[in-house]
Amino acid sequence: AGSGKTTAAENIAKALNLEFYFTGAITSEFKLSGFIDAHGKVVSTDFRKAYQNGGVFLFDEIDASFPQAILAFNAALANKFMDFPDGRIYKHDDFYCIAAANTFGTGADRQYVGRNQLDAASLDRFIFLSWDIDENLEHELAKNREWTNYVQKVRKAVAKLSERIVVSPRASIVGAELLKIGISRADVEQDVLCKGLEISR
Repeated sequence: AGSGKTTAAENIAKALNLEFYFTGAITSEFKLSGFIDAHGKVVSTDFRKAYQNGGVFLFDEIDASFPQAILAFNAALANKFMDFPDGRIYKHDDFYCIAAANTFGTGADRQYVGRNQLDAASLDRFIFLSWDIDENLEHELAKNREWTNYVQKVRKAVAKLSERIVVSPRASIVGAELLKIGISRADVEQDVLCKGLEISR
């Protein structure tokens, strides 16, 4: 979480000189395919726009989506066409799809308890890249070296203790912003890092 996956996908679109499209977790195939409303008008989606016209489409939080809703997505990737509410559309040659998740699609774990297991058909559509936190970039974004060093130490301690706490670069960036406007260090630690939990230095 917070490691820059969405930003990276946006930058890929820029590098390819293509439009960037996005959806979060889906609970229904209509979030991908769209639908025809009560007035007979087609309500489109970012997925359809990218699929039909070309672009980089980010399916974020795919492991938090309902398994049944991903079936249409799988078919669209495998068959090079998809049946939308108003007819069949063929995949554009410049359609690129990225799926992002906080697990490897094997289901919930200690940190990400609300995640679903992806079936083999879904997992087979993609190659996997492990997206670790770039701590140098984290320093650049937060612009507070002392605070960011502390956050990174807390992250390592949490990992060593196998605690169910996410300490993402957001803690560095948001914490630095709060410190900059005069929020006390103790309050920032409590509100950004602890989030109701006790931590030890």
